[in-house]
Amino acid sequence: MIMVHELHFVFTEYELFTLLMKTTSPYYVRISRATVKADCWTCYEVEKKRLNGLLKIVDRISITTDMWKSGQKIQYMVLTAHFVDSNWNLQKRVLNFVDVPPLYSGVFVYDALYKCLQDWGIEGKVCSISMDNASYNDAAVRMLKDSLSFRKRLSLNGKLFHVRCCAHILNLLVHDGLSKIEDVIDNVRESVKHIIASTMHLTMFKWNASYAMLSCVLEFKGVFPRYAQ
Repeated sequence: MIMVHELHFVFTEYELFTLLMKTTSPYYVRISRATVKADCWTCYEVEKKRLNGLLKIVDRISITTDMWKSGQKIQYMVLTAHFVDSNWNLQKRVLNFVDVPPLYSGVFVYDALYKCLQDWGIEGKVCSISMDNASYNDAAVRMLKDSLSFRKRLSLNGKLFHVRCCAHILNLLVHDGLSKIEDVIDNVRESVKHIIASTMHLTMFKWNASYAMLSCVLEFKGVFPRYAQ
């Protein structure tokens, strides 16, 4: 019997995979990379057309956007639409991933945002937008608000157009609070690093967040002075 590692020297990896698949399923048909790419684009176009039809019957759309960083260190701006459909169900759809290279500015962010809205034909339906509290985002929102106001009167004259990101505000508050006890946290972390040097202790003290670590440590507050001794 020829082993798999011996077959590797006879066939390429792709040919070996095809052989194994045909052995597992006689109905397997090899598909080329070009076919897979074409199928992906076809699927994308079908779904985009379907979403376009859904957005056409919607009167008001709220937008959220944020900056993402890929594993290749490439910066993207993600644009998500939130709206209520004809059946009064809240819907959420990711519209775009846009490459926005640094350094960021309000003009660049605004330009990328407005082009996305125009591409979907919803620039006249946006009623609010939620972004984090970076200064360039504030500038982008001001320019976007002015542009949309020319097309259509915003709800309440745009007083509720810019919705501050509560999650980002809460994150800033937590980081500010943790900075006040930074020395305490560092001491606890160093102690934990020493404790989890063994595999058994690592399993017992498996913490994936500062909150989980501090919550557990508080129960053993009286033990730490003895541990230091």
